[in-house]
Amino acid sequence: MNIWNKYTSIIRDNILTSSQENKDLKYWRDDMFSNTIIYIIPLSVIALIPSVIWAFEEKLYLMVVVDILAVFLAIITGIKKEIKIKKRKLLFIGTVYTLSSFLIYFVGLNSTLYLLAACFLATFIYTFKNQYAPALFNVYISILYIYLYYLDLTPPHNINFKSNELFAVFSNLIFLSFLVCSLVPKLFNGLDESFKKSIHHTKKIEKQNEVLKEITWIQSHVVRTPLSRLMAITNLLKENDNTEEEKTFLIDNIIVSSKELDQVIKEIVTKSESIGSSEN
Repeated sequence: MNIWNKYTSIIRDNILTSSQENKDLKYWRDDMFSNTIIYIIPLSVIALIPSVIWAFEEKLYLMVVVDILAVFLAIITGIKKEIKIKKRKLLFIGTVYTLSSFLIYFVGLNSTLYLLAACFLATFIYTFKNQYAPALFNVYISILYIYLYYLDLTPPHNINFKSNELFAVFSNLIFLSFLVCSLVPKLFNGLDESFKKSIHHTKKIEKQNEVLKEITWIQSHVVRTPLSRLMAITNLLKENDNTEEEKTFLIDNIIVSSKELDQVIKEIVTKSESIGSSEN
């Protein structure tokens, strides 16, 4: 467990930089990417063994190289320090698409699922200028495979696919890829709006709390000064041995303290109204 915690800590520290303190939508997408890398490295290492054995048995040595290179690049994506997260994502996406393309070429049409997964991952973890870029990648790869198929340049075990099956598989792949590229950005746009509203609401509450703290401090400290003075003066006025001059002095102080208290109350009212206006 300690090894796993240390491993996940290394990956997260490399990917989620210290500057990402505000947990906005970008942070959560980066967090999703870091979790993807955390789990994909050990899983890909496990999957590498049977894949390499199969490739050796089929004498597909290029596939062996691609498999090993893909796992190596996945490890580099997570472990290597001082790589900007944008480059990490592009490296990972490129690795997944490359591996998927070779799998389709050597294994067959059953591996088109990897291309769809690549499109899904790319759309989730990276913001493309053209939101349909991952789907277009799948279009290009599909066209390339079909072209190689008609030139009889695909491995022999893939030739048994009929043309209509070929077009059916790739047309569904392209359809689903464009569907993913259409819906996922809408999902993130909705989440982004929710995040912004949540952050705005949190800041508003924090501001209101600061005002309430100020009001509390005013009530417990500032109000107490003129109020205590008024109470002391009224006690002095109760005494019958005050001279006219002393009474005048005390009354003047009552007026001053009353004005001071009135000013403090107005300040409290103003701050209270500011809380009410910020809620609207």
